[in-house]
Amino acid sequence: MGIHLVKSGDTVCSIAKQYGVSSLSIIEANGLGHSDILVINQTLYVPLGKNDRMMSVNDIRRNIARNYNINFEKYNRVIPGAPTKLSVQRNTLISVVLFWEPAYDNVQVSGYYILRNNIPIGFTSKRVFVDAFIKIGETYDYKVTSYTLNKVFSGYSNIARVSITTSLGIVYWSKANQYSLFLKGIDVSSYTPELDWNKIKKDDVKYVYVRAGNSALNKAYTPDLMAQTHTLGIKSVGLPVGFYYIPHWSNLDYNLEKASGEAEKYADNILNIMSAVSTSGYGDLLPVLDIEPPLGESDIGLTGKQIVDWAKVFCDHFKLYTGRTIMIYTNRSFWNDWHVTPEINTLKNLPLWNAEFYEFSNYLKFSDDTPMNFGGWSGWNIWQFTQSAVIGGYSRMDQNWCPSLDLITPPAKPINLNGFNSSFGTVNLSWNKNTEIDLKGYNIYKDGVLISTNIKNYITITGLTVGRTYKFQVRAIDVFNDVSNLVLVNVYISR
Repeated sequence: MGIHLVKSGDTVCSIAKQYGVSSLSIIEANGLGHSDILVINQTLYVPLGKNDRMMSVNDIRRNIARNYNINFEKYNRVIPGAPTKLSVQRNTLISVVLFWEPAYDNVQVSGYYILRNNIPIGFTSKRVFVDAFIKIGETYDYKVTSYTLNKVFSGYSNIARVSITTSLGIVYWSKANQYSLFLKGIDVSSYTPELDWNKIKKDDVKYVYVRAGNSALNKAYTPDLMAQTHTLGIKSVGLPVGFYYIPHWSNLDYNLEKASGEAEKYADNILNIMSAVSTSGYGDLLPVLDIEPPLGESDIGLTGKQIVDWAKVFCDHFKLYTGRTIMIYTNRSFWNDWHVTPEINTLKNLPLWNAEFYEFSNYLKFSDDTPMNFGGWSGWNIWQFTQSAVIGGYSRMDQNWCPSLDLITPPAKPINLNGFNSSFGTVNLSWNKNTEIDLKGYNIYKDGVLISTNIKNYITITGLTVGRTYKFQVRAIDVFNDVSNLVLVNVYISR
């Protein structure tokens, strides 16, 4: 028996002709009665042989209904569309995570039954299912059927086959994204060839990080040769871009005094890259400092405190030099190897890009499918969960999840700043509220001097001189002390 997914313009007659079978056999196999009305994305069984003709779709539904004690005759009504694009998100030694797309038709789907080797093993209202009852050495064929509120079943999805071995499967998707609507992003460097960024964007990528540079033993800041090329492509398709820098960690060239100079070279390099794509600033996303051992090295001869102290000087000077907050990229295993405790981690108030890969670690809790906190950080802004993703048709890509772009972008500048009732030494300022989820408040300046930090979007300022014009500025600030551009209003204080 074959499966046909109904497309625009399909009829029972045209489908029967396509497969070389009779229209009546398709009608009987799918319980269509005498109707030839089809719905786009509807799944049809196409009998291709004598034995297939003997088993109708109703027989299949009866088998499922029997397993779950459902009154088939009572609830056999309008047939919902079948799920599509069933795939194995990832498989480990203990679980298989399945994901599928629903069929968008005119029937309300209430949930899905999952079958393994033609045996129902569970149901869910979501589009993701975890099978934790598997064995190494076995091969499983999965398929999914949708059902309505009255337990009317669709046809089956495609079959997804997986063999459970001691090698982990390619990661295509994360369960966490389906539950939390996380945003997908990637990161690239000179190791990444030129990409078709339209394909990347069409694969639902929402942001991209580019390696701006790195350093090697006894060598200063070295720009990444592909940074400008990648950035041009990213901006050409309208995606936000950010940058990261990987310093070299070794006691052979450790110098705390050079951290500030490295921060300035990093900042200047970002400006040059953005200028080359006709854009100003230090990137759309938070700049990043990557803290990890040099490639292929584990013993770098430095203590955790030395590493943290260098990074602290780097990040503080970058903030002073640019006004932008640095995000830290690191991994819990590095922190453990270097014995960096929360007490000595002076970076824990900075945003975190947490690198915990499915394919290389055992620290992801199966029940959570999300990284554990470490180092004094209370959470993460980005989670890099694989370097084996397939994105835009390209394999072995780094893939990241972010709960919201608000967490990796500076706040938007306040709009509609107004001064009113400006008399008798007093003025009222107001502006529209920002919508960022990580907003901490607003800094208010008078003639360039900070006079208040306010969570409200209005303020009354007193003690002003009558007959004078004041320059008032407001900028938004988030919980990581990243700030928006300033917005200005000039106010004359009348009598």
